[in-house]
Formats: sequence, C-alpha cells, structure tokens
Amino acid sequence: MSVHTRLNTLASRRAQYVWHIGLNLFLLLAAGAMWLWVTWRAAYLVAMVPIAIVPFSYARQRLHAHCVSLLGPSSLSLVLFSVAGMVFDAIMAMQILTARSGSPLPFLHAPGISWTGALWYSAYGILVFVYAGLGILRGLLQVAQRGRAWCIRQQVRHAQHAQHDSLPSPERRQFMQQLGLLGAGAPFLFSLSSVKLTYDFRVEERDLVLPDWPTALDGLRVAHLSDIHVGGEMDRPKLFRVAALTNAARPDIVLHTGDFLTHRTGDFDLPLYEALARIKAPYGQWACLGNHDFDAPQRLVRYLRQSGVTTLRNRATTLSIDGQPLELAGLDFLFQRFEWAALYSRLIDSWGPRQPVPRILLNHDPRAFVTLPARCADLVLSGHTHGGHAGIQLSKERALSVVGLLGIPDQGLYRRAGMQMFVTRCVGFYGYPMRLGIPPEIAILTLRSAPKTQQSAVSV
Repeated sequence: MSVHTRLNTLASRRAQYVWHIGLNLFLLLAAGAMWLWVTWRAAYLVAMVPIAIVPFSYARQRLHAHCVSLLGPSSLSLVLFSVAGMVFDAIMAMQILTARSGSPLPFLHAPGISWTGALWYSAYGILVFVYAGLGILRGLLQVAQRGRAWCIRQQVRHAQHAQHDSLPSPERRQFMQQLGLLGAGAPFLFSLSSVKLTYDFRVEERDLVLPDWPTALDGLRVAHLSDIHVGGEMDRPKLFRVAALTNAARPDIVLHTGDFLTHRTGDFDLPLYEALARIKAPYGQWACLGNHDFDAPQRLVRYLRQSGVTTLRNRATTLSIDGQPLELAGLDFLFQRFEWAALYSRLIDSWGPRQPVPRILLNHDPRAFVTLPARCADLVLSGHTHGGHAGIQLSKERALSVVGLLGIPDQGLYRRAGMQMFVTRCVGFYGYPMRLGIPPEIAILTLRSAPKTQQSAVSV
C-alpha cells in the first residue's frame, strides 16, 4: 500500500470516528435535555446511547473499515456509501428522538422513509452479533492453536513452501473482494426482508392438553393476544386486520396479556379501541396490564372497558361457561423484580384459598413464571418477549432467538409445579430493532382435557 493510499485510508476512518462521536454526543445531549425539560421517560434514551447506539457505531466503524479495504479509500462507491450512511444515521437519530411524540415530524414517516431508521439500525445490530461471534470463535481458535503449538513443529522449508502456495492470485483476490461485499450486504438484505414479516399477522392454531382440565370445558377456544403496541406503524388498518383475523378464528373468549400502548403522548391510541370494539366472542374479552401500560392506567382501563375489554388488575373473577365455572385472574406487571416471589404470593393469597375450579391466569411477563406460587393456576398466559423478537423461527412452537439463548421464555409451552404457561409471539413490537426472523401471531388455543398424551414442553 502506497503512502498516499495509506493516508487516504486513515483520513476516511478518522472522518467516520469524528462523525460517530458527534452522533452519540448529539443523541446523549438531546435525550438529556428532553429528560430535564420534557419528560422523565427520556431517561431511557439517555441509557440507550451507551447500551444501543455505541455498539451500533462500533459496527458502523468496522464495516466502513472493511469497505475501505475492499473498495479503496478514494473510490466513488465508498464515497456514496459513506454519504448515504450519514444521511441514514441522521434519519435514525431523529426517528429515535421523536418516536414517542404524539405528533411526530411528517417527513420522518413518509412512505420509503418511515422504515429507514429501523432497517439501518437492525442491519448493524445483526453485525454486532456477527462480530461478537467471530471474536469469540477467533479467540477459541487461538487458544486451540497455542495448545497444540508445543507438539507441532514444522520445518522452515515446509512453512515457506506452504506460504508460497497460499499467495493469492489476482483472480482469487477479486473473488474474495466480491465475496466480502456480499457478506457485508447480507445483514441489510435480511433486515429489508423483515419489513413485511414484522406485520405478517399469522393465526396459529394449537391444542393445549391440561391434565386437570374438566371435560365440560374440553374444546374451549381461547384467542390469546398480547403486545399490540398501538402507535407508529401499528396503525388503524393493521389493527382492524388483527380484529378481522381474530373474529374469523371464532374464539369462545379473547384474553389479552398487556402492552397495549407504546409510551407516547396524545390520542395516538384511539384506533386501538375502535379495533377492539370490533372483536366479538361469546364470553367476552379480558386483559391484564403490561409494563408499557402505566403512563395513565386508569384512562387505559376506562377506554378498554368502553371497547368491551374487562381488565383484571390483581384480581380474579368467575365465569359460567355452559354451567361450568371457570376462574379468570389477572396480575399487573410488577416492576420490583427482586421482590416478585413475595409480592405474587401476597396478591394471589388475597384471592382466598384455591377452589376446585379451573383457573387461567393472565400475567404479562413470562420471566415471573418461576416465582408464581405452585399450582396457582392450570394455565398461565404471557407475552412480553415478542417470541424472541430476533432469531430464526424453526417451527410453529420453537425458535432460535437471542432472548431464548439468554434463558428467558420466548415462545411456546412451559411446565412447572403442576402448571403450564403459554407464551405467545405477540401481535406487535416495540422500538428498535423491528422483528427479525420471528413473525407475529394471533394465538388460538383449544384447551383439551381428555387425552393423557402430553405435548412437548420446556421445563423452567
């Protein structure tokens, strides 16, 4: 590499460093100002910079360096890529800062622009995990090579011969460059393909076998909806489609497990209530509250009630279904995670001794399943994790997801202490990144009692 080329390379990388330092400082200062003078929830944006934006910038830097080595520091393609990258960075930053506004800037949500920030961030989010995985693999290989070094001694002649044979030809170098560009573009293609997937609502039918479920309730059809997250791209047409698909499945009862909202301001949520009012089921709609529902919970509960949805806030009620009693219970999301066991035990004990009646418990966060009192319900329904949000959907029941790899229940059926929990992939999503590889769902659960065969489930 000539001195001139080396200087151009350093200048190109330095310009990217300066840009990303400025981008992070801008977001940090803007979020800090919003925290002090607009809303305390902007504190989440302040925390988001080191947790989410700095890794994003790291991936941007690494990819830029890779493109410099492949294309050359003075190539027109690199210049266009760099300029486009800065434009997309700016759009992403503005969408992040205005995401919770009741009246966001119109041009940020115009066709062709509304998904720019999510696509851009998601692609580099994938790269962060790729780079982390490559770093771990490289470290393991180095350890293995050093462990074998004491018993592997090659003659200098053989090593030189091997080195000579491995010198790349011009054709091989060009091929490797093209392969490198394709590899760099793969996360962007994957992110782009997820735009349609994010709102590809799928009605998933499942039979759940509950050991103590009464035969009188065998075949009860439950529509389980969660994490609708009205606002942004989850607009009126999409909400009405969710309502139409739910009605088409002909459920006996509709159960919601929270996160109706998205921490926004204004009347952004009004289309939600229009859509919920369209859903019809013989035994009604019931709900608990999730962590995103506490900006104005009384207002939300009032609007839900007007739409035909009864919210169970740390209480239980009994329905009569063809003469067979069925208990429904709902728990508010608890933010005091380290006190979950004691708080849940106190709340559930306040309902009185468990009667010999089947009970379905609505609890937003599936992580709480291990802390619930034993046999406090026959079936627990949860959402919250969006099916893992990012990963590979292996089947209707299972996925390889980041959330699942962390040991958090992401989707499907789980068992513990005579209870079962079903975790839906949820309807909507919240914030960046958008859904990557994990489709949303409207879960239709047919509750069965007769067969002794048990469906496969994961123990937690």
